[in-house]
Amino acid sequence: MYLRFQSNVLMFFSALKNPMKRIYFLLVFSLIGVSLRAISNIRITPVPSLPQLPVSAIHRIFQDSEGMMWYGTVNGLCCDDGYQISVIRSDINTPGLLNDNTIQSIAEDETGRIWFGTDHGAYILDKATRQVTPLDAEQLQTSFIYSIRKTSDGYMWIATGHRLLRYNTLGELQKTYLLYDHEGKPSWMAGFCESRQKQILITVGREGIYHYDKKTDTFTRYANPPSERNLTCIVQDRTHNYFWVGTSSSGLLLFNPSAPKDSVYTYSPLPVNPMGETEGEILYMEQDSHEGTLWMTTRSSLIAMRYDEAHRSLHQTDFRLPAEYGNMLNEIYQDKEGNLWVASFDGKSFIIHFTENAPEEFTLPALQQRVRFQPAIMALSDAGEGKMWISQERTGLGLYDLSRHEVMLYSDVFALKPLALGSIKQMTESRREGNVWVIPEGRNLIYELGREGMRMKHIRTLSLPDKAKRHFTQTYEDRNGTLWAGTNNGLFTFNLRDNQWYTVCDTLGQVSALKEDKQGNLWIGTTNKGLYQQSSKGKCKKIPSPLSITCLSVQEDSLIWIGTQEGGVYALNPQTGKLTDHTRLCGLNGNIVNQLEFDVYGHLWIDTNQKLIEYNPKNHSFSTYLTTDNSMLLRRFIPTAICKGHDGRIYFGGIPGICAVTPSARLDQPSKNIPTFITGTYVMGKPVTHENSLTLHPDEYDLDIHFSSLDYLNASKIRYAYRLIGLDKEWNYTAVGQHTVNYKHLPHGNYVFEVKATDGYGIWSDKITRLHIERLPAFYQTGWAITLYILLLATGLFLGLRFYLRRMKLKNEELYADSTELMKMRSYLNEKSVPQAEVRISDMEFAKLDEILLENILKAVEENLSEPDFDVQHLAQKVNMSRSTLTRKLKAITGLTPLEYIRRVKMQHACRMLEDTRATVNEVALALGYYNRKYFTTCFKEEYGITPSEYQKQQGKRDTSESKEG
Repeated sequence: MYLRFQSNVLMFFSALKNPMKRIYFLLVFSLIGVSLRAISNIRITPVPSLPQLPVSAIHRIFQDSEGMMWYGTVNGLCCDDGYQISVIRSDINTPGLLNDNTIQSIAEDETGRIWFGTDHGAYILDKATRQVTPLDAEQLQTSFIYSIRKTSDGYMWIATGHRLLRYNTLGELQKTYLLYDHEGKPSWMAGFCESRQKQILITVGREGIYHYDKKTDTFTRYANPPSERNLTCIVQDRTHNYFWVGTSSSGLLLFNPSAPKDSVYTYSPLPVNPMGETEGEILYMEQDSHEGTLWMTTRSSLIAMRYDEAHRSLHQTDFRLPAEYGNMLNEIYQDKEGNLWVASFDGKSFIIHFTENAPEEFTLPALQQRVRFQPAIMALSDAGEGKMWISQERTGLGLYDLSRHEVMLYSDVFALKPLALGSIKQMTESRREGNVWVIPEGRNLIYELGREGMRMKHIRTLSLPDKAKRHFTQTYEDRNGTLWAGTNNGLFTFNLRDNQWYTVCDTLGQVSALKEDKQGNLWIGTTNKGLYQQSSKGKCKKIPSPLSITCLSVQEDSLIWIGTQEGGVYALNPQTGKLTDHTRLCGLNGNIVNQLEFDVYGHLWIDTNQKLIEYNPKNHSFSTYLTTDNSMLLRRFIPTAICKGHDGRIYFGGIPGICAVTPSARLDQPSKNIPTFITGTYVMGKPVTHENSLTLHPDEYDLDIHFSSLDYLNASKIRYAYRLIGLDKEWNYTAVGQHTVNYKHLPHGNYVFEVKATDGYGIWSDKITRLHIERLPAFYQTGWAITLYILLLATGLFLGLRFYLRRMKLKNEELYADSTELMKMRSYLNEKSVPQAEVRISDMEFAKLDEILLENILKAVEENLSEPDFDVQHLAQKVNMSRSTLTRKLKAITGLTPLEYIRRVKMQHACRMLEDTRATVNEVALALGYYNRKYFTTCFKEEYGITPSEYQKQQGKRDTSESKEG
C-alpha cells in the first residue's frame, strides 16, 4: 500500500510545474505517508471466541482488572478466558437469575466485582462465587441501565433515564443527579469521562458538557454548548489536556477547557465512509496508545483519524474496514495491551491490533493486470534496485519493479520467446549483479539471464551432454566461479572460466539443496540419501543425518540446519557430528519444511505451506505467521519462492503476491513474565469456587482445572507447564492451545498445583500460579481406622497363636500318652523276656510300631480313594510325618514308595469293586479318583498283568462255574 502510494506521488509530482505547489503537496503527502506506514502495521482479527457466544452480535465489551474479557449480548453476560465462554443469564439452569438478559453496560468495582446493567435493572456479580445480587432493586428494578462507570475515588456512577446515580462500593446509593435541558425537559447522559486530573466530565443530551464539582456535589456546565447540541461520547487526548467529543451530526469536536470561551470548540472536516459519503454521527470513540489515532464507530463504518498538532488539523487515515466485519458497529473498547475491540451487530466483532515490523505486502497490481488473474509466485530472486526476478504460474519468467509497480514478462522480449521459460520453479542469484540462474521445470537446461533496467537479456544456456534422462533440480554459484548443479540423480559442476562440465558424483539421487559454509565446503541435501559434504579440497563424504532432506541453511557459527520431508528441523555441528532436534522447540507439528533461511539477527525462518515461523535458536522463542489468521497477505506459501534480499529482508512468494519480512531483535527480548490465571475448577464435573485453596471430600475423586494467560490474540500459540507437588516430580507440558488438566482418584493428602505459561513467542514466564489442594481421607483411611485395623490384626494374631499352641499341646499330650503306654509295654515285655528268644525285645517294639504306622497309612489312603490329587505330600500330612521320613519308613516296611503303595491299595479296591459284574470300568475308575480311563487301565494292567475288563470277565466266568458246581 505504501509503495503504491509512493509511485502515485511520483507521477503526480512530475505533472506539477509550480515549485510552490510542489512544496505544499510534499508536506501534505508526507503526512499521509506517515499515516500509511502506520496503517500497514495494523491487523484485524475476529474475536476468537465468537462461535461460542449465545448470539453472534456483541454490543458491550469490557476488560476487568485481571485481564478477563466480558461481553454484553441480548442473551446474557459472557465471560471469556481466551478458550471458553461462560454465560450469566436466566435460563433453564438458572431460572429467574435476571429480570432481563439484555446486557447494556459493564463495569468493575474496587473489590473486583462485576457490575452490569440490563434493560430492567442492575446487578453485581461476585467473580469468585458466581453469585449474582440485584443492585438497589427499589430504585433500579424496572430501569433501563445504559451506562455504569467507576471513578478513581471508588464510586460507581449509573445512568438511567434522566438520572445519574452515585453508589459506593457496597452498593449503597449516595446521591441522585437529575438531568434536564435548557428548556427544563428531562435529558440524558451521553458520554462520561474522568480526566487524568481526576475531573469528571459528562455530555448531556441537547445541553453540552458538564463537569462535577466535588465541593458542591453538583454538575456545572463548562461553557455554552456548541451549535451542535447533541453530543455523544467524550475522551481526553492521551498527550494533551484537551478533549475529543463526538456529535450526532457534526463529526468530531476538539474541546479545550483552557481556551477562551468563544473558541473552546474546534470543528473538523466530516470523515468519509468507504462508500464516499460523509459521516457526521459519532457513536463511540477511542484513542489508541500506539500512534494516538482516534478510532470512531459511525452509523455505517469504522473510521480512523489523526490530529496534526503542528498544523492543528485532523485528517482521516487510509484505513478501510473490510466488508466482512459489517457496517453496523457498536462499542469500541481499548484493552490493557492497547488493542481495540470493536463490537459489530451485522458482522464479526473484531480486534484491531498493532504489530511491529509487520510484513510488507506486495499485491503486484501490474502483474495482476497483465495476466488477468491473481498472482501465484512460484520462484523469486532479488535483481537489485528494488526489482525482483519472479516466476508466475502459467505465465513464466518475469521482472517486477516493486517500487514503481512495473512488470516485464519474458514473452515481451522477442529474443527470449524461443527459450523454455514458461515454467520456472527454481532460480538462484548469480554472482554477476542483477543476474539470475533459472531452471526450466523437468528440463536438462540452465539459463543465466541478466537485465538492463527493466529489459531482460539472455546471457547463456547450459545443459549436460548426453544425459537425456537427467534434469536439473538445484544450482549454486560459489565464490570461485564454479556453478554447482544438482540433478535428479547426481551432482555436477560447470567451470564458468573454461566452460567445461565435470562430474562430482552421479549416484547421489535427487539433489534437493545446495549451501556453502564459511570454509568453502559445499553441503548437499538429497531426497532419499541424506546429507553430503563436498570439502574445499574436493573430497565428498556422507554425513549421518535424516534421509529425506528438503532444504538446508548455514548459520553464522557454521551449524548446518536441515529441513525434512517429515516436518523436522535439525542442527548439525560439523565439528562433533552431533545432530540436535529442534522440531518441537520451534512449534512444528509434522508439516513438510519447504525452506530455511537465516536473517541478520541469527533467527531462522522456517517456511511451510501454510505457516511461516521465525525461530530464535538461542532461547527457543518463536513467532508464527499463518495464512489463515490475517497476519499477512499470502493465503499460501509456495515451497520454491523464497530469497534473502539485498536489503537484509527475506522475501516470500505465494498466492496472491509477495511478502517481505524485516528482521528484528524482538525474539531476543526477555519474557514479559505474564501471569497465569486459574479460570475454573470442576469437581465431579460441577464448577466450584475457591480463593487459593480447595478441599476435596472423600467421595470427590474427579478434578478438572482450567487455566489461561488471558492472551486472547495468542491463545492458540501458548503452551502451559503444570505439576502437582506431592504427586508429580517433574513439570508436565501441554500441547499448544491446551489449557486444562484432569486428576482422577487422587490419594488423600495435601498438594500444591502449580502452573505457568509461555508468552506469544514461546518464552516461559517465571511467574507461577499456585492452588493448594487437600483431599480428605475416607473413614477407612483415617488414623482412627488404621488404629482399629492394627488392633484387629493384633487380636487375630493372638487368637491364632493361642489356637496353635493349644493344638500342639493336645498333640504332645497324645504322643506322651502313647509313649507312656509303649514304655509300659516295654517294661512288661522285658519282665517276661526269655534269654534264648530269637527276636529281641527292641525288634518287637519296632515291629509293633511299624504295624501301627502301616495301619494309619492304609487308613489315610482308604479315606481318600476318590481324591485324584492325593499324593505323597498329602499322605505325609495325614500321618504327621515329613515326606522324606514317610518315604524312607514305608520303603523299609513294604519295599514300596508312597505312590506305589497308594496305587496298590487303589488297585486292590478296584479288584473288589470289579467283582461286581454290574459295575462298569469307568465307574470304578472314577470312584478311585482316575478321571482318565486309559490311565486307570494302564495302572491296573501293570499291577495284575491284565486289563480291568479282562479281570471282570474272569470273575464272571468263575462265578458261573461255581454256581454250576453248586
